[in-house]
Amino acid sequence: MALLRDQIHSINERLRAFGIEAIQEIKMTDKEGKTIGQLKYGYRPQYVFDSVNEVLGPENWRYELTKEEIFDSQAVAEIRLYLKVDSDWLCKGSHKGQMHIIRGNVGDAQKGAITDAIQKCMSLLSIGSDAYKGLLKYVYQQRPQSSSPQPPPSNSQLIDPSTDPSDPTSTMPKIAGVTFENRQGVIVAIGEHLFDKKELLKAVGFQWDKTGKSWMKKAA
Repeated sequence: MALLRDQIHSINERLRAFGIEAIQEIKMTDKEGKTIGQLKYGYRPQYVFDSVNEVLGPENWRYELTKEEIFDSQAVAEIRLYLKVDSDWLCKGSHKGQMHIIRGNVGDAQKGAITDAIQKCMSLLSIGSDAYKGLLKYVYQQRPQSSSPQPPPSNSQLIDPSTDPSDPTSTMPKIAGVTFENRQGVIVAIGEHLFDKKELLKAVGFQWDKTGKSWMKKAA
């Protein structure tokens, strides 16, 4: 089981390393496709499944669809997740997933419900745990915003390094008491009591470097 814990840790580190590209807004919608309820943030399913396949191997996990229901506005699926541990198949538990039927597309809703159920089962193993801790919101909100093209600056205009898009530290999230430095392609977090902020740093891809005694990540 110690090996499994290490593998789950590796999966989560891999997901964090993807950064913003692996994160999506999760909107609850009605049958007309209109957003209802509160926005949530989670990992895109393909990034989760690819990371699990990379670390565990696709032959070492599977799921079983135990129940499927179609209602007026949503599809519901219940699955059991199995992992191969020491040549034996371990069933961690079962979970239900759901997906709204949008504009009568039942097939997509069924697939979405199964995917939702698989990810919920994986959460029982703490795979993708940053999503359930609410940490992905801060990462997602740091995504670059699209804007209208601006004319190039004149020679008399100075570029502020803190807002220069070519500076990789300019895309870092705002964390109280933490600044970031770009050291030859490696971004280092600077500040006091960084250990207390380790979950926020991990959520944006930082890793603890035992040699340098610092939190760092490769610049994009």
